Amino acid sequence: MSKSKFMYKIFLYVLLYIVTFLIIWSTSVLTPEQDNNFPIIRLIIIFFASMLLVKYFLYMLISPWNDVVVAYKNKKNACYARLYRPMVSVLIPAWNEETGIIETIKTILKSTYKNLEIIVVNDGSTDNSDKLIRSFIRSYNARCRKQKIKNKINIVYQYKENGGKGTALNTAIKLSKGEILLSIDADCVVMKDTIKNFVNYFVDPNVMAAVGNVKIGNTQKIVGVIQYLEFLFSFYFKKADSVVNTIYIIGGAAGAFRREVFEKVGFYSTTNITEDIELSVRIQQAGMKIVYASDAIVYTEGASRLGDLMKQRLRWKRGRFETLLTHRDLFFSLDKKHNKLLSWIILPFAYFGELQLSLEPLFLLFLYVYSFLVNDFSSFISGIVVVASMFFIQIFFDDKKDKSIAFYLLAPIGWLLFYIATFVEFNALFKSAWGLWRKHELKWQKWQRVGVHG
Repeated sequence: MSKSKFMYKIFLYVLLYIVTFLIIWSTSVLTPEQDNNFPIIRLIIIFFASMLLVKYFLYMLISPWNDVVVAYKNKKNACYARLYRPMVSVLIPAWNEETGIIETIKTILKSTYKNLEIIVVNDGSTDNSDKLIRSFIRSYNARCRKQKIKNKINIVYQYKENGGKGTALNTAIKLSKGEILLSIDADCVVMKDTIKNFVNYFVDPNVMAAVGNVKIGNTQKIVGVIQYLEFLFSFYFKKADSVVNTIYIIGGAAGAFRREVFEKVGFYSTTNITEDIELSVRIQQAGMKIVYASDAIVYTEGASRLGDLMKQRLRWKRGRFETLLTHRDLFFSLDKKHNKLLSWIILPFAYFGELQLSLEPLFLLFLYVYSFLVNDFSSFISGIVVVASMFFIQIFFDDKKDKSIAFYLLAPIGWLLFYIATFVEFNALFKSAWGLWRKHELKWQKWQRVGVHG
């Protein structure tokens, strides 16, 4: 990123939040004749809204610096980077993935980085995936022999009894030979430079793991659009987490690790329903460095129906709760190897965010009724300005592929779509808390796939 472009982003972020805070505090806080109406509830809402705005402001202010840090390290390690070509093992766990597994393998084979192997572990699928994978490997090997391709990419395939995604990943790790292990879900499309870009981050010997830039590939329906906007937000914020080394979630759709990570912290959990989050927290607990690889882009298939999205988010929420409860000693830790910003601010704020989410329906109801009663719509105006501006800036500066007019038009209605996302997250929070309280086991839930094409 050029210096002028970088400074322009910083200027836009600062200007955006100065305007937003002025709107909120001048119209919502400093209007004495309105303070007599539900003052306690009003102050509570202002407190939670302000905390959220401060969080967004800091994240968006820090995020552009990630590009500066990456550019500096690339320049510093340029000579070594040209010689650094480690073996990469791409791990693909699959369970009933006949819709997308072949497309995923094909996109990996098109990679510009050739020193790699593909490890596919079929976790007891009952669909047609076993037959499809074996047939594809046979035809691929035959084609390579016919064309006399010397440096063909090796595909290792194993079918095993169903034991869960964690066991499939662990099996793949044991079968692999690579120095860098890259986990990819079986419903993903991998860009041709993704693996090469992942490897570039591991030129730095301090980097132990990297999380890729995951995007939603199916945006034909409104549910897909909501997930696209969510991912745009959350993965852009990983830039800020990368700068201060507070990343504690490496999603299974695009996560890269040095082999020694598994030698030091152990393999994937076979009991946690979000084995990727649990491993990520263990890596942080071990004091290892995790970075965000914004140019390592992977497209994944999001849920295509609201009911499926709710099932997915329930599993994510429950798994994160179980992980943070298991590793609660990381909270407010004084251990020198633990990141203090993560232990003392990021993780506690995650629970604060859940508290805020639990009160969100009440706040929204009160806000709508109150706004119409007193004819004060400043909160809606500020919300629309903040969310729309953040979407517009991120799409303009960072989402190079999706700069169509349709995506720019999403910015003004982003706040409205987020109400649906809030409902989904609230449902997941309520059911997760109830399930933990009642000690109900949550099983892996599958939805109907339609596939994402490269």
